[in-house]
Amino acid sequence: MKCRNVYAWTAMVNGYVRNGASDEALILFRKMQVEDGIQPNRVSLVSVLPACITHAGLMGGKQIHGFAIRKEMNHDVSLCNALIDMYCKCGSLDFARRVFEDDSFLGVLSACGRSGLINDGISVYSSATTDFGIQPTVEICACMVDLLGRSGELDRALNFIKMMPVEPGPSVWGALVTASVLHGNRDMQDLACKFLIQLEPENPSNYISASNFYASSRRWDVVAETRIMMKDRGLRKTPGCSWIIITGKIHCFYVADKAHSSSDSIYEMLDYLILVMKGACDSHDLVEYSA
Repeated sequence: MKCRNVYAWTAMVNGYVRNGASDEALILFRKMQVEDGIQPNRVSLVSVLPACITHAGLMGGKQIHGFAIRKEMNHDVSLCNALIDMYCKCGSLDFARRVFEDDSFLGVLSACGRSGLINDGISVYSSATTDFGIQPTVEICACMVDLLGRSGELDRALNFIKMMPVEPGPSVWGALVTASVLHGNRDMQDLACKFLIQLEPENPSNYISASNFYASSRRWDVVAETRIMMKDRGLRKTPGCSWIIITGKIHCFYVADKAHSSSDSIYEMLDYLILVMKGACDSHDLVEYSA
C-alpha cells in the first residue's frame, strides 16, 4: 500500500481489535511507530486500548495513557471514555475514577473560559484544588491561562504561569499566544513564542507561527533569524494532504506533489478545469474533453 498514513494504520488496528486479534493489533500499533515513524492520533489510541484489556494488561494501558498525556491528547472525550473503560476492566478503579474526575473538572473550567465566566472559573479551580484535592496538571493550568487570557487578563495569566505548581508546557504557552493575538498584545505574544520554541525546538509550527507574528509587526530582521533557525534544524512545514478513495483504492495528494502515477493526467485536467471556471471554455467542451 503506497499511502500508509495514520488513518490507514488506525483502520487496520481497529479491524484486528474488532475481530478479536488483539495480539496482531498491538503488533501493528508498534510497527506504525517503529517502521513508518507515524505518531498515533487520538483515534489510534482509542482503537488500540481494547487490545490492552485482553493482552497487554494494565501496564500496556498505562503506557498508552502516558503517551496521551505527553502528547496532550488525554482530555479528548472519546479517549477518556476508552481509558476509563480500560482501567475498570483491568480492575484499577482508582485510576478510572481519577481520569473521570480530572476530565469532568477540566470540562467545567473550559466551559467557564468559553463563556467569559472568569470569576466562576477561578472559584471552580480554587474549590477543586483546595476542597477536593485535585492536583493541578499542565492541562488544567493551560485551561486557567486560557480562561484569564480570553477575558483580557494577560498579566494575571502570566503571573499564574510563574506561580504554577507544575512546569508550564507547550499547551500553557500556546494558550497565552492565542490570548495575546486575540487582544493585540505583541510583547506578551513575543515572550510566549520564545518559550514555545525553547520547549519544542523540533516543532516547525512554532517557528512558522513566530515568523508570521514578527512579519505582521514588520520586524523583518527577526523573521529572517527565525527562518534561519528553522533551516539550521532541518525543519520544514508539514505539507497539507488530501486523499480520495476510488474503487477501493486510496489516492493521496500533497501540496505540489507530482509523485502520483497519473499526475500528468491529473494536472492536465486541473488546468482545464481552471480554464472552465474562468469562463474560457463552456461546459459542453468539458463533457467532450472528459469523454
